[in-house]
Amino acid sequence: QPLIIKIKEGSNQPNYKTEHLYLLEVKNTTRSKLDYTIKTTNIECEEVQSNQQIELNHSTLNKESRREISQYTLSPNQSYEFYVKITRPLNARRNSWNCTEVIAVDNNGKPLSNPIVITSLIPDPKDQH
Repeated sequence: QPLIIKIKEGSNQPNYKTEHLYLLEVKNTTRSKLDYTIKTTNIECEEVQSNQQIELNHSTLNKESRREISQYTLSPNQSYEFYVKITRPLNARRNSWNCTEVIAVDNNGKPLSNPIVITSLIPDPKDQH
């Protein structure tokens, strides 16, 4: 794949917080300039029953301004750091899981990178010690 995505820093917030930021990096491994979009999707978590999964909201943010971004262009061998913000609704079901897939795609939706999966647990506050 022409682009490689990796997680540089996980969320340092406790699980019970409603908002989590993950620092990711995408790198262009080709010899040409690439236009792409970062796509975030709720996907099925493996080895977790579907009735124990919920959908969360996500957005992609610029690392410096923390403003939402959508389209990027990367020059050859250039890297770009960005945040994926995952937010859960206040009424989210407790003791449930979410898996969010992050992938770079071209203008036609064709994958340009490896997929990264971020797994989140929504704990029950009464189970917190």
